[in-house]
Amino acid sequence: AAKIIKGGAGVWGPVPMPANAQVNDADAKKLAAWVLTQK
Repeated sequence: AAKIIKGGAGVWGPVPMPANAQVNDADAKKLAAWVLTQK
């Protein structure tokens, strides 16, 4: 969830994911859980 808020790079390839500072911690955890169900 921290990478959703702070952004990140190098995990899924060369394209960086921008930070989403407007997303709170609880919503970031919900988003991360949803993404993991899509595999």
